[in-house]
Amino acid sequence: MTDKEKLNALMDQFAQGNQRIFADIIGVPRSNIATWLHRGAITANGREAILDAFPQVSREWLQDSAADATSDELPMTYERPGMIYFSQRDLIPLFEECRASCGVDEQFGNPEYATDHIHIPGVRAYAALPAEGASMEPTIHAGDLCLVGDEVSLLQVSSQRIYLIITRQGQRMFKRIYDEGQAVPRVLALSENPDYTPHAQPFLKADILHVYPLKYVLRAV
Repeated sequence: MTDKEKLNALMDQFAQGNQRIFADIIGVPRSNIATWLHRGAITANGREAILDAFPQVSREWLQDSAADATSDELPMTYERPGMIYFSQRDLIPLFEECRASCGVDEQFGNPEYATDHIHIPGVRAYAALPAEGASMEPTIHAGDLCLVGDEVSLLQVSSQRIYLIITRQGQRMFKRIYDEGQAVPRVLALSENPDYTPHAQPFLKADILHVYPLKYVLRAV
C-alpha cells in the first residue's frame, strides 16, 4: 500500500473519512493531512503522531515501504492486552462560535461547524460550547466550557439538573427547567443567580426545539 492509501484507510477507520477530525485526533494542523495526501507521503513526525494517537496501529504496517510490497500482507492494527484504545466516540465536538445565549440552531451539533475536537479521558459528551453571561452563577461563569449530553425530551427533564435549551427563535441558554405537567403549555426556564433578572422566563413548549442535559463544566481560568 502507498502512504496515500494507508492514510485513507486510517481516516476511514478512525474518523469516518473526515480529514479535519483525523487531524484533530492526532494533533496536527489540518493542512498537514491535505499535504500528505497530495504528496503521497506521510512525514516521519506524522507517523509518530499517528502511532501516539492509535497504539493499536502496527508500526511495521505504517512504516513499510510501498516498494517492498509487503504492507498488503501486514495487519493495520493489532490488539495489545490491557491497552485502552482510543475510540472516535471519545472525541467531543467543540463549537466555539455557538455560545450559549444566542446563535443559529443549525450550527450546533453539526460536525461541519465544529471548530475543534477535545478529548478528556473517561469523559464522553455530545458537544462542548462556551458559556456567556452571569445568569447561572455561581454554577456556570462566562467563559466556562460546558459539556452537554445527548438530547432529551421535555418529558425527561428534571428540576434537579441544568439544561442547554435551544428555542425556535434561535435562543440558546443554560437553565433549569420547571415543568408543571403535560396539561400546561408552558415551562419556566430558571436562572441560578438570584440577582439575575428575569429569574424565571416562560417559554411555550412548542417553541423549545432542543434540550441537552449539562454533564460537565470546565472552569475558565
